[in-house]
Amino acid sequence: MRCGQGWTGPLGSLLRAWAERLSQPQRIAVTQVRRGQHDAQQFWLALLGAVRRASAATGRAEPPAASPDFNARAMLHRMLSELAGQRGRLILVIDDLHELTSPDAPAQLTRLLSGRAGEVHAVLATRRDLRLRLHRLRLAGELAEIRAADLRFDQREARELLDASGVALSEAGVALLQQRTEGWAAGLRLAAISLADHPDPERFVAEFSGSDRTGFRYHHLFGDLLRLELRRALPAEVPALHRRAADWSIQHGQVVDAIWHTQAAGDWPGAARLLADYSFSQAATAHPDGH
Repeated sequence: MRCGQGWTGPLGSLLRAWAERLSQPQRIAVTQVRRGQHDAQQFWLALLGAVRRASAATGRAEPPAASPDFNARAMLHRMLSELAGQRGRLILVIDDLHELTSPDAPAQLTRLLSGRAGEVHAVLATRRDLRLRLHRLRLAGELAEIRAADLRFDQREARELLDASGVALSEAGVALLQQRTEGWAAGLRLAAISLADHPDPERFVAEFSGSDRTGFRYHHLFGDLLRLELRRALPAEVPALHRRAADWSIQHGQVVDAIWHTQAAGDWPGAARLLADYSFSQAATAHPDGH
């Protein structure tokens, strides 16, 4: 398998797993659309580069450099010519296509997909529907669509995942867990991690499926990961965020959390004042006999 460039994210991971399970060697050209990509020229140049890098032929020229007089029609013809010249099967993967915000790109991409020939197959990964006129391909039976509902685990699949994780749970418990996680694979996996060491799995699922609907979407492992990423990417903003969290905690009566966030923000005098106020309020509300 020859790939143009790597892919990331949940959809990218799914595509990578699919590609690795192909029974025959494939040439795969992968391009991942940059976040908020508004420049159609950069998108087409990246796509052309991915095709050329995935080609089995040698001596391919690098894609042309960006130019101020970009001609979308000429680039489209160049892409079609490049694909027509491919020998053997080529899979063209475009990941995060929803990030392509150029107003002309959907129509251009539709023409590319409709005009491809030979053994060129296209895989588009997107988080929302795009304005691609693919009805002819759909009617001709040349379009396979995998929707969000198709990616959800059903109750049987949830049971298989839990069994593989060594979690013993009743069918009612499995059904409840699958319902509350909406079949989200990552949510089920995180729940399985917690259930593996829980002394009462049935009780965990009952509490897990109560009023706290975000229990399956926010796990302490995710929390640790997010905090590490925050310290890496935006270290200067960490103290201010802790101060905001402290203010919110105070407003909602969560004084202990407010003290912790104030300490994390480096505001030791403020944390001392909160601790003193909290200790005084606890003493003032205590029963005279000490209870």
